[in-house]
Amino acid sequence: MQIEIDECVYWILHTVVSNDLLKYNHVTVSEENLEFIVVEAKNYFIDLKGLTKIEKITGMKLLQMKSFNDVSYLWFGRKMKLIPSAIPH
Repeated sequence: MQIEIDECVYWILHTVVSNDLLKYNHVTVSEENLEFIVVEAKNYFIDLKGLTKIEKITGMKLLQMKSFNDVSYLWFGRKMKLIPSAIPH
C-alpha cells in the first residue's frame, strides 16, 4: 500500500537538508499512472542513506536533479498504485 502524497512530501522535505527549501510542486500524469514531486532548493544536502530512506518509505525515487541560477530542482517520482473501484451489487 502506498502512503498519501502529503506524507511523501513530508518525508522528502525532512530528509533533504537545506537552509533554503523554496517550494515544491506535485505533478500527476494520469494517462501513465505516474506522480512526481519537484522540490526547489538552494544549498541542499542529501546522501545515499537519505535517498534510500525516501524510496523505502514513500516508494519515490530521485529521477532527476538540475540546477539553474543557483536553484536546484529535485524530481522524485513513482508509479501510482490503482485502487480497485467498488463494484455495486
